[in-house]
Amino acid sequence: MKELGSSLQPGNAALFVLVRKMTADKVLEDLKGSGGTVLKTSLDHTKEQALRDALAATQDQPVSAPAV
Repeated sequence: MKELGSSLQPGNAALFVLVRKMTADKVLEDLKGSGGTVLKTSLDHTKEQALRDALAATQDQPVSAPAV
């Protein structure tokens, strides 16, 4: 994380997500349409592509905060 943080350009941001007690499909749904680029992941190729698709997808509904 430190290495990536030092390489960010001013005005850019990074999001690190560690998922343990949620299924990937719920996380992907919450990220859907948020934009961004996957720089590194431990996901297999299929799940990584699903993440890339979710980030790129346009969303017709407003973004809502996940239930706690």
